[in-house]
Amino acid sequence: HARSGAVYKDYLIRETDLEEVIYEALEKERLLLIQHHIPADVSCHEKVYTDRKWIIFILNQMILNSVKYRSSTPVLRFYTQKRKDSVVLTAEDNGTGILPEDLPRIFEKGFTGNNGRDHEKATGMGLYLCKKLCDQLGIALTAQSEYGKGTKMLLRFPVSSYIVRG
Repeated sequence: HARSGAVYKDYLIRETDLEEVIYEALEKERLLLIQHHIPADVSCHEKVYTDRKWIIFILNQMILNSVKYRSSTPVLRFYTQKRKDSVVLTAEDNGTGILPEDLPRIFEKGFTGNNGRDHEKATGMGLYLCKKLCDQLGIALTAQSEYGKGTKMLLRFPVSSYIVRG
């Protein structure tokens, strides 16, 4: 948490294969995913310019939240969508979802909402740090959720015409 305010001092923007970083984040939580019988489906074929280490941190937080707030038959999906000016990476689960009144506040420091009150380990810091890091890296982070049906976390990576080839 202390380092997140100074991420500009500790990042390296390079072309990053999203499929590779997703598999690396999944590998870090492999035993937890196996323990809770959570399959992961990855369909990402895009490369973006970002910091690999911090994106893995962000993805890891999303994976941990998917495990923490899982359904009885959990599924975790990652997929990309290429747009004219961006690449959108979606991390989607079919977990408990977020109450509509909690959704606007999930990126606030310390906010745990209804779901967090039901889980002793919720601190309200994970998504706050993700949002802060995304803001500093120029990535738009948004969430969509339907309570009882799951959550989608969307990361929109900008694509500059100055670095796009062909």
